[in-house]
Amino acid sequence: MKKTTTKTTKLKNSGGMPIAVVAVADGVILLQKKESKTSSTLFLSWSKNGVDFIVDPGKVIIKTLSKKSEAIKSCYNFSISKTPNGFVMTYFRKAGLRTKEKLVVARSKDLYKWEVKSEMIANDSKHATVVYDKQKDKFEMYRDGLFIRNQASISLSVWKEKPSLMFTSRVGYFDSENLTIIGGTITTEGILLIYDASVEQGSKTLLQMGAVVFDLNNPKRIIWRSHLPVWQGVVDSVDKTRPIKPLGFAALPSVLVLYWVTHDGTLIVTRIPALFKEAEDARHHPKIMDRHEGNPIIEPIRGSVWESEGTFNPAVIEDDEGNIHVLYRAVGGDGISRVGYALSKDGVSIAKRLPHPIFEIARDYKVQNPEDIGPMSYNPYIYTSGGSWGGAEDPRAVLIDNKVYMIYMSFEGWGNARLALTSISLEDFKAGRWVWKKPIKISPPDQYYKNWLMFPEKINGKFAIIHSIEPNVLVEYFDNPEDLESKNIVSRHPYLQKERTGTWDTKMRGPGAPPVRTDLGWLILYHATEKHEPHKYRLGAMILDINDPTKVLYRSEHPILSPDMHYENDGKPGVVYACGALIRNGDLHVYYGGGDKVVCVATTPIKKLLKYLETGSTKLYQLKKV
Repeated sequence: MKKTTTKTTKLKNSGGMPIAVVAVADGVILLQKKESKTSSTLFLSWSKNGVDFIVDPGKVIIKTLSKKSEAIKSCYNFSISKTPNGFVMTYFRKAGLRTKEKLVVARSKDLYKWEVKSEMIANDSKHATVVYDKQKDKFEMYRDGLFIRNQASISLSVWKEKPSLMFTSRVGYFDSENLTIIGGTITTEGILLIYDASVEQGSKTLLQMGAVVFDLNNPKRIIWRSHLPVWQGVVDSVDKTRPIKPLGFAALPSVLVLYWVTHDGTLIVTRIPALFKEAEDARHHPKIMDRHEGNPIIEPIRGSVWESEGTFNPAVIEDDEGNIHVLYRAVGGDGISRVGYALSKDGVSIAKRLPHPIFEIARDYKVQNPEDIGPMSYNPYIYTSGGSWGGAEDPRAVLIDNKVYMIYMSFEGWGNARLALTSISLEDFKAGRWVWKKPIKISPPDQYYKNWLMFPEKINGKFAIIHSIEPNVLVEYFDNPEDLESKNIVSRHPYLQKERTGTWDTKMRGPGAPPVRTDLGWLILYHATEKHEPHKYRLGAMILDINDPTKVLYRSEHPILSPDMHYENDGKPGVVYACGALIRNGDLHVYYGGGDKVVCVATTPIKKLLKYLETGSTKLYQLKKV
């Protein structure tokens, strides 16, 4: 936890309740609201140090769209931010007899005279903030609710864009409950958004603030989110009828000043060092992969018989015409895993999706405790394997000599969980004739192995499968895939290996997508967990020798992708699980399952990734200063 200073201060002789705060060149300005029986007025207080305020005698006036004075008494949750030519304010107006609750955006040059520029239905939002993005010459609005949303405007008068979902609370983290937007500002690292994640328990309130940094070039892209509170402290809130509310923050040259306000107008002021994405935890998890802003690209379909509960962990192949075929694991209401199909022309958007599965295994098994579950009844809280009770799980596919080979986990209960292999000709595959060859079991019975990968080309004239990567890489070679049924490959149990020390990947979970040929060697993506967060599956990378893939040449010193987005924490919290990868137009595309629920894609220039693996340096991935 960073060193902080906290002070409680009562505003003397102000007679008003603090409702918003903003930093200016020579200090901090406080907006206050003075109540009477019939009306309310606004005024300002000024401070050089952000703690001691002096009341300004001038009044603050807001003119509505109809040029009338705003009825301040019906307004709440104000937020002010500075722009190059003045200030922008957001606030909410209570609903009337014939009107819905509104989110209002106003503008001012001097903080005293405000003009409302736009109004919109508040929906589930209760707090909002607007910042001016000079790079895009746009105003960016972030508003809360079930999700934190973003939308942009050039003039503040028209918000044409549909609000985009940015992030939400995270199960198992400090910010697992409701999030409240505190404010936003432009920093040298990006757009900094501060949110409140305080928790009340009895008469005590645990004050907590989190932070998110968005890319200046793409204000919808998160480049860092705090894994721990940027500040927290416990205060006595007396009782629930007099809560402590977040007020806002002021970004001063070397510190952030955070504000809460009590029921009687007392300010709780905390000063912490300025936040940037190179915060302590960000140094351990640098930004390497870029998530597609349209994620998730495949989601469950409500009401579907076979893919209503989950669509995740996708295999991918690229055919001879440049089409990308996505084979994803789908779970339906019966708790069975099947393989679904989608087609992408550009690698990130879906051009076609079939309404039926393209592969499923014979359903000759029984679910565990069927008397508790009931026929055709799926309960995700009593599942046994990644969200389902059986079926074809986690496909991995490669294209060799005009034939598509697919390895998957054939799960028929823990007593019969084996890896299986099937294939189909590329001609039939492209034509949609799903005549898969009869599957063969390639892992021995009474063993539990997962995540075996077939190399996408022969090595020294032989097919090859990588079936373990820790503590050393194990590769099995064979002349014909049919030989695997009788080979009886002995591997290592993925969950009984010793913990690694001195690295981020304390516990290795196994390889992810099939190997990808690069200029350095075979690129292997793998899943691992950290000692302090064993519940989170992160993605790492290593390079194997091109001719002898048992030799590890390079290994990532950091995870290249961590489960930070809401869609990676929705179903099973804290999971990014990659089953497919390919290089397209110089970029590595990684296809992964988010939260055992949805299909996502992340990209990065392959040359930059290889340079990072060679040197261990993440400097190439750091955002340039502005």
